[in-house]
Amino acid sequence: MDVTDFNAVGFLADDLTQWRENVRQAFPDAFAIAHRMNNMGMRILWELPAENVTEPQVWAVAGYARAIESFQTTVLLAERGALAEARALARLCAESVIVTAGLLKVEGTLEKLHEDAAKHKLGVCNRMLAINAKSGNAELLARFENEKAEIVAEFGEPRPLKLWPLAQQAGLEMLYELSYRLLSGNGAHATIGAFQRHMAPGKDGHLDQYVFSPDASDMRSTLLSANAAMIHLIGLAVDFMGLNGYEAESRELLLHWTVVKHELEAAD
Repeated sequence: MDVTDFNAVGFLADDLTQWRENVRQAFPDAFAIAHRMNNMGMRILWELPAENVTEPQVWAVAGYARAIESFQTTVLLAERGALAEARALARLCAESVIVTAGLLKVEGTLEKLHEDAAKHKLGVCNRMLAINAKSGNAELLARFENEKAEIVAEFGEPRPLKLWPLAQQAGLEMLYELSYRLLSGNGAHATIGAFQRHMAPGKDGHLDQYVFSPDASDMRSTLLSANAAMIHLIGLAVDFMGLNGYEAESRELLLHWTVVKHELEAAD
């Protein structure tokens, strides 16, 4: 198998170097500020506090790390033309930023996160009990019954974390709309919008041609969404995580981002 051939191995191919160079030349400002944000974000990452912090702040540091990793992988996939997956990761980046903001700005967010995790565990327990009900494996059933009892004793009927109310409380409504809700339709899920990336109209106008190739059709909005999440993440670190030494640099970055954002929006 030729691992350099896209037709043989798809997006795992090694022959995307020229495509990556071309797409970076086509969208220079969006990629340039993405790398500027990432460089600053990584310097901040290694200076985040690890001592004399509250429990919500500890989890906020973890949320920061999750967000910046999602941002970096968004860029990696975008420059290879895997835009649906890049949009899914940009959405995850925004989600991580909103939850991190909640941990730092909204009382009770950590408790809601624990409750959300408990709801997931309770669902697993209930399904495992149902699937194995007739197995006769008393030890396995007892394990899940005990875990279920512990969850119910602590949380009752645990509720999921609702991201939209949290975004509102954290003052990130527009980030939610731009970088979370918007990316659901044709990137983050198995939807008609996402499937249409792999189809094209034939001579009669019907979608009867299959497509599987690197894509740059909504590169601007993908990078716009990811960069929007990242600028908020840096702002959270500067304002709420003790990184005020980056305040002047973050203001300059925000000005740069504002210019690029307007250009990206105008181009689309």
